[in-house]
Amino acid sequence: MNDSQDLTARDAVHQPNFFVIGVVKGGTTSLYHYLDQHPEIYLPPIKETNHFAAKDIVEENFLNEYAQDVRINLDAYIKSGMKQQVHIAHVDSADHYNALFSNVKNEKAIGEISNSYMICPSSASEIHTFNPSAKILVVLRNPIQRAWSQYLMNLRESKSSTPDFIEELQKDHRANPKGWGVNHQYLELGLYAKQLRSYIDLFGKDRVLPIFYEQYRDNPNDVLRNISEFLEVDPNYTFDFSSESNKASMPRSKVLNKLLVSSGLVKAVKDLTPKKLRSGFGKILYSDKNMPSIKPAEVDWLRAYYAQEVKDLSELIEQDAGEHWADFKED
Repeated sequence: MNDSQDLTARDAVHQPNFFVIGVVKGGTTSLYHYLDQHPEIYLPPIKETNHFAAKDIVEENFLNEYAQDVRINLDAYIKSGMKQQVHIAHVDSADHYNALFSNVKNEKAIGEISNSYMICPSSASEIHTFNPSAKILVVLRNPIQRAWSQYLMNLRESKSSTPDFIEELQKDHRANPKGWGVNHQYLELGLYAKQLRSYIDLFGKDRVLPIFYEQYRDNPNDVLRNISEFLEVDPNYTFDFSSESNKASMPRSKVLNKLLVSSGLVKAVKDLTPKKLRSGFGKILYSDKNMPSIKPAEVDWLRAYYAQEVKDLSELIEQDAGEHWADFKED
């Protein structure tokens, strides 16, 4: 598909030495903005490059809305100086990938964040081939709440119109073909133990830092201090937590929102609007009032689905996930 397999640590102008591998709806957008503040940390201007997931990504099968999300002229973007931060793209070529790190100065920790790296099977070995000494971070969220949050996001972005949550999960699980950008993978994205095991096997437990989203949400300063220590940068740096990323909301008008999303106008406006003005644009289209809530029966269904997986995860990372996820706490 591309020449990513030819990209090795020797080829990189500035070698990334850490990777945040997920998860979807696990707070990685806010984590990107916080880590990007630290003077000893470098992150590329494209938050999710998906570079090391290329072997598992089949672009011709992309959902139309996902194809719109990742569409970018990388040659033009790089030549223009990469001044605007971009949320997601598919940076397949080694030359484009290297260019994203061309502005590295004397930062000690150089990394990137791509949620596809958690679920795409080839990513762990591709990253290990590139840099076997890399450090791996992953933010783990209660898989029930993670799936619900993704469903709300898809309702907001007109990527789903199914009013029944479990029906949406089951319909997506039956999708054929499946894959990153091809279907939503609500259930598969929560299979953390299976996905994380390959990283621990390759890099070793001491180079893999699991972070519980719930701790990060409630005590971001403590978690970022822990991350800083793991990355061996100044743990006493004072982060600015005043901004909020990806807050849940619903369209004020479903019909208008679907029209704007399907036409590509929402993405076009986001791309052209300076970051500091985007929240105002969002408030026009979306509201966080009267948000739907997950039903007890839906929680029960997902608890049964993930029960063994959560036990496997606890054993794998040698931490009781139930201590953070009340839905799985054993009496």
